[in-house]
Amino acid sequence: MKRLGLIIASIFVLSTIVMGCSASKPTEISSPKPAVTEQTTSTKPTPSTAPLNGDFITFKDSTKQEITLKDKPQRVILLNTEVQELFYQAGGKAVGLATAPGIPVPEMAKDAARVGTINQVSLEKLMSLKPDLVIGQSMFHASLKDSLASSKVPLALMDIKSYEDIKAAAELFGKIAGKEAETMAALDQTEQNMQTVLSKLPQQSPKFAMITIMPTGISVQKNSTISLDVASRLKLKNVAESLPSGRMPSSAPYSLEKLVELDPDFVFFLVHGTEDYGKEKLKSDIESNPAWKTLRAVKENKIYFLPSSLFVTNPGFHFDQSLSYLARLVYPDIYGSVAK
Repeated sequence: MKRLGLIIASIFVLSTIVMGCSASKPTEISSPKPAVTEQTTSTKPTPSTAPLNGDFITFKDSTKQEITLKDKPQRVILLNTEVQELFYQAGGKAVGLATAPGIPVPEMAKDAARVGTINQVSLEKLMSLKPDLVIGQSMFHASLKDSLASSKVPLALMDIKSYEDIKAAAELFGKIAGKEAETMAALDQTEQNMQTVLSKLPQQSPKFAMITIMPTGISVQKNSTISLDVASRLKLKNVAESLPSGRMPSSAPYSLEKLVELDPDFVFFLVHGTEDYGKEKLKSDIESNPAWKTLRAVKENKIYFLPSSLFVTNPGFHFDQSLSYLARLVYPDIYGSVAK
């Protein structure tokens, strides 16, 4: 096999990867197994046609491609870094995975073989692991479809842009791992915790900007990201929502002039890399402009770096913690302050 390099010339993203695609509807799932009988508050994805002839499961991925697995997958490869943590949270185990700069490999996945980076996968290495299911991301891995199909290896393209996507992916992963009841119980607890946070929400809609710092540049998030889904649930208003998109539809080019014009109440930073790296870039590339100090958020000291584990990568069953963290930054009088 020849090494296949999927080089993306545009800005490198995660979710995520993460942030580069339009929000997708939840993955649709069906299975011949009996449904979990315990009651939860989760909203189940719309089921697709039930699998026939004793197949293990049939589901639709984020591109609406229907995928049928005849048997329970035993050798799963995770190319999409957005889903790795969630896959293990749901009880799964991968034989291989791709990596991404600034995105840590889940602790439970340390022993999984590496098959390249998210945007440059080694097809030769991937196939040497004899996968029976590959889970990728639509922006980076759609071009692998024909190569994998010729080897009869199923490829599911799954994008995670919201909590609804997390729920749908978790349900699928729980079925694959044989941990359906445990997965539904975890989702139920997550949603109960989310409701506890939202029940205290005041009738306010502060304005914010979510700025992403990456080695390739700085941008402002517009839509279709996990972090913006968290903010939306807290009824915060994204000042960048109406800005023209840049090279990626989910973000707008960073412009301090435009930011001063929009004057958000809060500015949140997300860093692909270490927080120290992000603070260095803030100092050298943003704060050096005198106009930065004219922002309301700067004057009121409402500039925050958000933890990558809760806002850059997919928090999975810890989505409630992402919600609680941002709520405490915006409304400390109601939820308590974030520990320094």
